[in-house]
Amino acid sequence: MHITHLELKDFRNIASASLFPCEGVNVICGENAQGKTNLLEAVSLCSGGKSFRGARESQMTRFGEKAFHLRLTFADREREQTIGYDAGGDKRKVSLNRVPLKSLSELSGVFTSVIFHPEDLTLIKGGPAGRREFLDAAISQLKPVYGRYIAQYSGVLEQRNALLKQIHRTGRGREMLGLWDEQLSKIGTAVSILRQDYLQKLSPLAETVYRGFTGEKETFSITYESSVFPRDIPLDIYSEELIARYRQALAEREEEDIRLHFTGVGIHRDDLDIHVNGLSARVYGSQGQQRSCAISLKIGEAMLLKGVTGENPVILLDDVMSELDPGRQDYLLNRIQGFQVLITCCDEASALRMHGGKLFTVQGGVFAEADA
Repeated sequence: MHITHLELKDFRNIASASLFPCEGVNVICGENAQGKTNLLEAVSLCSGGKSFRGARESQMTRFGEKAFHLRLTFADREREQTIGYDAGGDKRKVSLNRVPLKSLSELSGVFTSVIFHPEDLTLIKGGPAGRREFLDAAISQLKPVYGRYIAQYSGVLEQRNALLKQIHRTGRGREMLGLWDEQLSKIGTAVSILRQDYLQKLSPLAETVYRGFTGEKETFSITYESSVFPRDIPLDIYSEELIARYRQALAEREEEDIRLHFTGVGIHRDDLDIHVNGLSARVYGSQGQQRSCAISLKIGEAMLLKGVTGENPVILLDDVMSELDPGRQDYLLNRIQGFQVLITCCDEASALRMHGGKLFTVQGGVFAEADA
């Protein structure tokens, strides 16, 4: 799929904008705080999720205005469709082909996009929570039931942790731990299997992207680090044996969990192990390598979405050119085939390496198409 027309009104610092991006690579160039990221945020919202900046709708409305208005027209394999998104105050109207939708989440899977923004460097540089969040969000796009599993698990985990605190304080309630452990084990086992399955499919795709970035000079690998299941335990079939192992892991930590008031093992403690040339990218990777790893994960996610759904998600890359050498910039501009890509950057000279595509400039929220 690809965007054919995008209209914004009173969104962030953009009073009014109308863009017709091409099906290939589109570079949006401008100084900082001019509206580049705002444009990508608007596109991302039409995928049915929340702002990747964590902003509320009131914060996305242009100062002095009461509402913002988005219209995104896109073409998939079958037809052209239009998404409408109007929000202001406590009111929100979302529509697909002028038919009102009950909630924003109904757009999920209708128009799909994958975004990289600078904060995504925490995928490599940050702690495990950011990597789990990436994994959970990516899987949820393919399997909506997965999001429900995570919500259910979080609720049970909260109850178990509250019980641990009660046991530590009063000594009462230990007999109830088994009930929560059983639920955590069943849900956690299902989530572990889905995560492992996703990473087995994502890993070769992200590796292909990374090797392309480096001209086949560097290697890349990613594995799932479970706090419950050792690497030599296959996570392929949901079974009572795996559930029992999960229960056992919880039981072995019971006394320490009571002491700490916290469940110390489970899917909420798992991580991704990312290596470049056999070494930890988080510990030993350069800034450029870490950025390349994060972008490779995102583009790999897009490739996997395409393989599963049959539709190409739109790839949104925010401020990716900094700290990338010319070879890696060339890969982003010219070698991502079959996807519509929107790339923001500050230096217009970066776009000179682009073979074809479109170049847009932005200043003060005003966009203009330029000669690429």
